[in-house]
Amino acid sequence: MNKTNSYKNHIFAIVIYAAVLAIYNVLIFLIFDNYNEIFWISYSFMTASFLANIAVVMLSSKAKDAEAVFMGIPLLSFSVFHVVAELFASTVFIIFRGSASVKLTVAIQIVLLLIFVIFAAAALLSKNAVDTINTTVKVNSANIKGLAVDVKLLEDDCIDQELKNLLHKVRDAIYYSDPMTNKSVASIDEMIKSKITELKYLCQNNNKNEAMQVCYKLQTYIKERNSKLMLTK
Repeated sequence: MNKTNSYKNHIFAIVIYAAVLAIYNVLIFLIFDNYNEIFWISYSFMTASFLANIAVVMLSSKAKDAEAVFMGIPLLSFSVFHVVAELFASTVFIIFRGSASVKLTVAIQIVLLLIFVIFAAAALLSKNAVDTINTTVKVNSANIKGLAVDVKLLEDDCIDQELKNLLHKVRDAIYYSDPMTNKSVASIDEMIKSKITELKYLCQNNNKNEAMQVCYKLQTYIKERNSKLMLTK
């Protein structure tokens, strides 16, 4: 989903919930009287449900890339289902407040609220995990592309065709390498950066033979890096 559209959907949901809560309060006190214990319990759970859903929608609206989803169900959709379920349950208990059991009233509505809280927590935690991974990938991709650009500049300035072709291969190897990183390849990443710095110096000083040797080492490092990352997935 487009990030702007997703944000608008969340804002729209918050406005709808706030409006429905206001209408609910007006209607509930106009239609019903005899505000006994069952009434206030059901009213409190309904209000808590609305406020919890508004809070959760506000939290999920701060999404970077990923949508809050758990077990394939979007949090925003589950939020609507929960509000409808709680609205139905609280209304039924208010209508039958004269004969309804306090324990049953509390039990059913607290179960509904807990189901929503657990689902929302799981969805938001999974979203945060995905956001963290996406951010890491973006940062790593930017770093890798930066290294590829450095090699591309060396390639453009190179007048020796043999070295130029080899620099092009190194540039492609870096550009299309795995954007992820972890501790298993941290040392290789540092060696790649170090070798590219060395390659810049050698190319600027027209040291073709050593520059080509560095290119071969870079290809080996990149291949080894991709292999190690593949094993960790």
